[in-house]
Amino acid sequence: MEGMGISEVVPRSRRGKVLNKAYFGCLSGVPTLNVTNGCLFQCAYCYARGYSQAPPEGEVQLYVNLPNLLKEELVKKRVFPQWVIINTSSDCFQPHPDILKIAYEVMQILLDHGIGISFLTKGLISGRFFGLFARFPPKILAQVGLVSLSERYWKEYEPGAPPPELRMGNIQKLREIGISPEIRIDPIVPFLTDTENEITRLFQELKAAGVEKVTLSYMHLRPAIQDQLMSELSPTYQKIIEACFRGQGWNVVGSSTKTKLLPRTIREKGYQMIKKIAEEIGIRASICQCKNPDLPGDLCGSGRVGNAIGKKTPIQLPLFPC
Repeated sequence: MEGMGISEVVPRSRRGKVLNKAYFGCLSGVPTLNVTNGCLFQCAYCYARGYSQAPPEGEVQLYVNLPNLLKEELVKKRVFPQWVIINTSSDCFQPHPDILKIAYEVMQILLDHGIGISFLTKGLISGRFFGLFARFPPKILAQVGLVSLSERYWKEYEPGAPPPELRMGNIQKLREIGISPEIRIDPIVPFLTDTENEITRLFQELKAAGVEKVTLSYMHLRPAIQDQLMSELSPTYQKIIEACFRGQGWNVVGSSTKTKLLPRTIREKGYQMIKKIAEEIGIRASICQCKNPDLPGDLCGSGRVGNAIGKKTPIQLPLFPC
């Protein structure tokens, strides 16, 4: 795949509990499961690359015993969870046969037990997954990550992920089997992907593909993300990021103790423009609540999973200066 860095997929045995409840934002309390530690896509803005438990650079660890552990854990449960969110810090559809094999087996086990699955992907969903999903449309909550149709953005920020046109293909194929995916436009990059021409083009293509809902969030920085962007972006884009975040302090946002948000005025103006274009085209656009705690927001698709299982809808997350 064009732009893909060299990464080694290393088999690992997972230990301990498989289904662990999330503790961040609107996902709090919802069981989650990760097939890998690390991701082949290596997006420049990926927050998970900065985790303390992240694998060495150039390595993705695959939990090869995960299907068996999951079966054993479900046998012991008196009550199954209604939903599981898969790969909160990686991607279900990384282009490696062993990763796809384990991901398929895990999804099949959950669905066969009547457990719904929620995932967000920038990957290419292959045919056998569509065959599996076609048996359980009400149990699939799919989100596709698509920030821009621009090749310039893709090559700069997501060179290891499939190009935008292939992700558009995912949307169309999911709809053909009765699943209406939501689109996550995150991270919106100021002065690159938030121009009126870029947004209009994207929303027109999404509308033509039958998309009804999108979730929006501007780029934010954590220390590791900042380091990645400054080392992996071209000098022009480094300067834009530095200028946009200059003077912004570190804050506690959700589970992150150090986060820089874009100035509120930039985000408010951008969201207002994007939502206006979306409304004119006929798409519902919501602001991600977790990543914009100082603004009125909404729940993304995964967040609505938590609401569906009886959690109260959060109104606004706290934002505390460090």
